Amino acid sequence: MAIVACLAGVSVGMIHAYPAVALPRWEEMGTPLPTVQATWFASAPMVVSMLACVGSGVLVESLGTRRILLVSLPFLALSWIMVAVVHHFWVLLVARIIQGAVAAVYMVVITVYPAEVSVPRWRGMTMCVSEAMVMLGVFITYLAGLVLQPSPLAYMIAASLVPQAVCFYFLREAPLWLARQDRDEETAASLACLRGPYADITTELEQIKSSVLTERIQKPTASEQLLLLKKPTYLKPLILSVLVLLFKELTGQYAAMAYTVQIFKMAGSSLDPYLCTVVMGAARFLPCFMSWLLIERLPRRLLLSSCMTLASFALATLGAFLWFWSLKEEPLPESMGWIPLACLLVFTLAFGSGVGTTSWTLVAELLPSQVRNVGAGIINTSFSLFLFLVGLTFPFMVELMTIGGVFIVYSGCSLMGALFVVTCLPETRGRTFAEIQRSLDSHTSSAI
Repeated sequence: MAIVACLAGVSVGMIHAYPAVALPRWEEMGTPLPTVQATWFASAPMVVSMLACVGSGVLVESLGTRRILLVSLPFLALSWIMVAVVHHFWVLLVARIIQGAVAAVYMVVITVYPAEVSVPRWRGMTMCVSEAMVMLGVFITYLAGLVLQPSPLAYMIAASLVPQAVCFYFLREAPLWLARQDRDEETAASLACLRGPYADITTELEQIKSSVLTERIQKPTASEQLLLLKKPTYLKPLILSVLVLLFKELTGQYAAMAYTVQIFKMAGSSLDPYLCTVVMGAARFLPCFMSWLLIERLPRRLLLSSCMTLASFALATLGAFLWFWSLKEEPLPESMGWIPLACLLVFTLAFGSGVGTTSWTLVAELLPSQVRNVGAGIINTSFSLFLFLVGLTFPFMVELMTIGGVFIVYSGCSLMGALFVVTCLPETRGRTFAEIQRSLDSHTSSAI
């Protein structure tokens, strides 16, 4: 059931990856979007997600996972048909706004539902499946964009929602959500379906009911959580969580995903930019499973800082190479056309293996349960803001400092992120919140 819900991540990946294929295709067809419009087309979903983060969580909690997935599908299909039929900026922008709203809801679903229905020993893997499904959507979009123009590609994405609708129709609501709605019989039936016909669910069912009762008695209200955030004990982990995601996005990974084809064209690579994009999509998808193995075996700080350092090295190599070659004012020789792809592959593998999943795992482990709802809203809003700013500023940064200079800046930010992880974050793997809090007091008193 967790995997079925995570299919929503495929749609999220397609939403984020579509501009990487559509924008250069429109340019080749002689109907390009101006730079400002192109950046808004690529980044608009992030603006909507930023505004809808808190509301989407409330909506999912009110309607339930199954119902919200089924209700949102027609709106998502309509948005893709709008993109396919009308090539006018304001229509495209409205379509992207709809997609951003749906993506905000889907991100809540693929984050919360797998955690609620999985047994503890598989919880880490299901979180990696969520990330993998998003990257699968990116890869499918890149692969289809190799042969399809923007309109047929949008129609194909709309058609792909039909099998998703069938899967979502048979989805079971999470037992924990049903218990919060006081639907006891359905809670037991859902848990029995999830655990299998021969599993003894008595103990787990009692634990679910007990946790819901405890939550109702002890859970602080939103206003109480805001008051708690005035205390350093709760404010420190929130600030650290936001900074982790800031450095994660300052590596430029969203720009590399939303402008992939254009990056290879600007780099002057002799390789087919659309084929390079497909290779990049595969490199984004495959490490998602390797990250689960690494995150279960290595300390969080070691894994995150090492992968950020490797990403910084790859970006610095690419940036220096492109900067040096731009000074010669000569086209890149065919014999060197593989260098941009190789550097970006190393960056993508480093990001997928350790930076992406580990960052979110650290955030989940740092944030205290007493302020989790309000804190999660602040964190998700900040994350969407960072994505939006990176996507919006990338084309203008290229005009200002060339593509090589942009990658050098991203490299410096990635290295700063690695230093931040080593010097400011506590190790969270295998530790209780009390142990993490003691580490925070000793590690971050000078950093906050």
